[in-house]
Amino acid sequence: MRHEPYRARKINENTYVVDMGGVCYPYLLLGEEKALVIDTGMGQGNLREFFETLTDLPMIVTNTHGHGDHTLWNGVFDEVYMHPKAIIDAHGGDMSGAMIPVPSFQPIPIEEGYVFDLGGRHIEVIATPCHSPGDLMFLDHENRLLFTGDNLEVGQVLIFYGDGETGATVKGHLDVLRKIEKRYDEFDMICPAHNGSPFHKSVLKDFIENDERVLSGIEGTAELKSSSFPVDMFLPDEERRKFVRCSEWKQTWLIYDIRRIYESKGLFGVNDGSL
Repeated sequence: MRHEPYRARKINENTYVVDMGGVCYPYLLLGEEKALVIDTGMGQGNLREFFETLTDLPMIVTNTHGHGDHTLWNGVFDEVYMHPKAIIDAHGGDMSGAMIPVPSFQPIPIEEGYVFDLGGRHIEVIATPCHSPGDLMFLDHENRLLFTGDNLEVGQVLIFYGDGETGATVKGHLDVLRKIEKRYDEFDMICPAHNGSPFHKSVLKDFIENDERVLSGIEGTAELKSSSFPVDMFLPDEERRKFVRCSEWKQTWLIYDIRRIYESKGLFGVNDGSL
């Protein structure tokens, strides 16, 4: 369905993914009584008005994390559910020239285990901190879909945000994926925030292998090749860019900082980039 500047596509009869023109995918999940919006993106049209062309159900809104490309249309909704550590990110940034409303929404903190009951459809919240400290995934029990934000997608996963104990690490990413692997029999398809949706859950296994290769000492290339990764935007500091690598394995790309492969307080030389 078209409604410029957005396009909605059905994953199944009660689930929409929205193309915003190359940025984050918002999702609309329809239950018998309520609808759930997962991420609001940063497109150039009013997302709430667009979703109102698809459903007249009352909408609940949540974010996979607080980065601006996932949250900039939060401001057209009254309340948004998110992890407590995502709230600062979601309220940050100067959007005065972005044609997007300043986020005046009320954040509602949620933690691991929270369940959205949409009426005949239950969406479980899973804490998956890595890409950012406030990362969440959402498991749709009835439809066997897993909504993964930026921690799992076909394309690249970016593991270089943050510093110190909150910095993203390859080991942290592997821990998150091992946690999700324990729920492998509970979903069939993965719905990420970028680079195509949905895709088969087997990509989870490929990313685990990629993480394990990096942690074993197989260093990625310094060529950050990705059709959807604008290097100058995410890494404007050329000095820092020297430490960033891209590990390509099967259908996965992992972009990480070699100085933060393990946790910052580990015993693996994370400060000097050695393994």
